[in-house]
Formats: sequence, structure tokens, C-alpha cells
Amino acid sequence: MDNSVTFELFCETFKDEHSCIQALFTARWPNGFRCPQCACPSYYEIRTRRLPLFECRSCRVQTSLIVGTIMEGSRTPLSLWFQAIFLHAQPRGISASRLAEIIRTTYKTAWLICHKIRQAMSAADSKELLSGIVRINCGVYGRPYNPTVFRHPQEQPLLAAASLDNNGKFAYVKIKQVPDKYLIYDRITNGGKHHFIENYVSPDVKDVNAVILKFSPGRYRPLIQLCERASNWINYVFSGIGPKHLQSYLDQFCFGTNNMDRSSSRFLHLLKCAASSSVITYPQLISRVDHSDQHKRIYYELLKDAS
Repeated sequence: MDNSVTFELFCETFKDEHSCIQALFTARWPNGFRCPQCACPSYYEIRTRRLPLFECRSCRVQTSLIVGTIMEGSRTPLSLWFQAIFLHAQPRGISASRLAEIIRTTYKTAWLICHKIRQAMSAADSKELLSGIVRINCGVYGRPYNPTVFRHPQEQPLLAAASLDNNGKFAYVKIKQVPDKYLIYDRITNGGKHHFIENYVSPDVKDVNAVILKFSPGRYRPLIQLCERASNWINYVFSGIGPKHLQSYLDQFCFGTNNMDRSSSRFLHLLKCAASSSVITYPQLISRVDHSDQHKRIYYELLKDAS
């Protein structure tokens, strides 16, 4: 499917469950069906339900088309899932409120679909380590109305990094929130730098340079601008995001940036990610740790002590 396909034509192509089933089957098993229990390629197809079951001819284990994907347990039609994935594959992205209007679901359903798709993006990103020439620079999401020497609750320190190609252009980018334990007020510690390198940079990399000081003369400006673009995108499309779910939106921004120039369809690539990523549930999403309230208390206590 060409990247220039309009949303209207896409909806016509995948207008019902039958047209989506084969595409999802191919995305999940690009080399043909393999039983998750014994890896046997032979199966019987059972069509007594809305979505088919695949029964292994060897061990008789039955496999659902959507179990093991981000759609597992969902009663939302595949055609609506496909529309949501198509819209998320576009560089601009889409908000949950706008998605709810387009696919005609409740806001809660659209919000959950959006986060499940971002989960697939994050899972795909976690499999890629930065390699070659790597540059890392500190950044920030959010700006305080009244800046102080302390970290304001609206400030979310970030580390942005890129693998550079032979022309010094971005080949692959990552932007990650800095865990609170690696912060002193609004400053990133050396521990934060080493944590980032250990988790996101290939051990084979020989040329890596990390700048964690805001006003260092060695700052890598393209990465500072990357953080600014990410912040502007989040604020424009989603009207701002709190720290609890910020990483998911940063991963979505990086996913769009890294796949901007794909010659193949961005939709098919994201569909493959969705078909190979485990589901995240609503209770898991809302139970994510939110340190913002604790940080606000600390911030205002510091202000009171300083005054």
C-alpha cells in the first residue's frame, strides 16, 4: 500500500472484517502460520466466531488471530482498529478525542486504542539500540511560568539521542524521560547519563558523546531542536501531556520521525508492530506511577524554605 493513499481509499480497502483478517494474518505470520505451542505450520481454520481460530494439526492447540497482539481481548471491529492504526501511522498523529469522532466510539475506547498503539511503537523502539556515531544531549519538556533554581513541576528533563549517518544526519532517534533518581533539582547526574547509555546504546559503539549540562559549550543543537519539535507537536496535537504518560507520546514522536522516509507503507509497518506486541490493559495504564504530585510537594517545600 502506497504512502500516498488517502484515508477514504484506505477505509474502502479495509471496509469490513473479512478484508482485515487476511492483512492481520500476514502481519502476524509473515512467513506463514506457526503454532505458538509446537511451531507446526499446518492448521485447520475454524470460522464459528467473529474472528477465526487456527487449530494446529499436530498438537490441536487453538490460536486466536488477535491473542498476542495489542488487539487481544478487544471487541472493537478490526476495521476500526485498522483505521486507528492508519491514522497513527501518519506523521502528525491523532488525539483520542479526534479518533473517537472519526471511528465513532466512546472517548474511553479511543483513548485505550491510542495507548495500545503507542505501546506497539514503544515495544518496537525497545528492540533498536543506537549504533555507529551516537550523540546525546539533555532537553526538557514543559516550561515553568516562574523559573527558579529548582525544578518546576512543569519541567520534565529529557535525554535525546541520535545515531548519525555518514552525512551527519539523524539515522535513528530516541527521546527518554530521566528517572527522578538521576536528577538533582533540574540537573541530570552522571548516573542518568550512564543509565541512558547502558539501556539505549549498543555496547559496540565507540564514538558516543553525551552532554547533560544545559549550558555546556559542547551542546549538540540538532538534538535540542528535536526536543523542541517533540514538545511543540505534543502541545499542538494533544494540548499538552503530564509526566505519567509522557514517555508514550515521546516514543510516538520518535516512531514517526524514524519512519518518516520509509519507502514501504508506514501503515503496514505499524500493523506488523501491533501484531507482534503484547496487549496493555486499562488497569495497567491507569496504575502507572505518577510522581508529579510528590514532586509538586517537594518543589513548593523548597520554595518555602528558600524564601
